[in-house]
Amino acid sequence: MEQLGRTTNTYIRLNEMNKVCFKYKSHPGDFFRNVEINVLPDPDNNLEDFLIWFLDNYQSDSRITYIDDLSKLADDEFVDENDKQIFEKKVGNKTKNELLIEIKEVENELKTEAYRNFYNLLLSNKIKIVVDNEK
Repeated sequence: MEQLGRTTNTYIRLNEMNKVCFKYKSHPGDFFRNVEINVLPDPDNNLEDFLIWFLDNYQSDSRITYIDDLSKLADDEFVDENDKQIFEKKVGNKTKNELLIEIKEVENELKTEAYRNFYNLLLSNKIKIVVDNEK
C-alpha cells in the first residue's frame, strides 16, 4: 500500500508539472487570442481565461458585462452612483446572496457554452492539443 501512495503522489506531482497545452491553427481574429502555444486554463480555477479562449465573442458578450456589474453591486464597488442606481433598477432589489447566486448561474451558462465551443474547435481541427515534444 505504501508504495502505491508514493506512486500516486509522484504521478500527481508530474501531472501538475506537465500542463496540457493547446494552440489555434489559425488566428481566431480578435485581440485576446493568438496562435501561440498556451496552457489550457482550468475553468474551475481560472474561468475568465477559459472564457476568453473558448467563448465566442468574449469581448462583445453582454453576459460578461452583466456578471461584472453584478459583482460590483454585490461587493459595493460601483464607482459612479448613477450607474449603480440604473443597474439596481435593472436587476431589482436583491440581497448579496441572491446576486452571488445569479452570478454563479450566468457563469455556469457561459462555462457550458465555452466547453461546447472548445469541443467543436477540436472536432473541426481549428485548435490542437500540444504535447511536450511539439513545443
